[in-house]
Amino acid sequence: MKLKVITAWIAGVVILALYAYAVAAGVGNLLGMSQFLGEALGPLPWALLGTAIAVPVIALIVSLIIARGKSAWVRVLLLSTGLCVSAAVQLEIMHLIS
Repeated sequence: MKLKVITAWIAGVVILALYAYAVAAGVGNLLGMSQFLGEALGPLPWALLGTAIAVPVIALIVSLIIARGKSAWVRVLLLSTGLCVSAAVQLEIMHLIS
């Protein structure tokens, strides 16, 4: 029983690190685009870049709220689903901007 809990915690920590990476990538994209394109970007790309930073945070919060009271592996699956949704939104935003 303890092995299942420990592996679920390890998987959860890895997924949370990937959420942190998604936020860092969003900040990096915002800084990179502002440095290289700057004035060429209109208000919509700026809003989309801000959204790319907020989406992983919102996905994490929603996943944690939905996963409340569930078993450990269901939480891990819900967290990974939120991460997949966040990655898909970020990819679409980068596709729209570039």
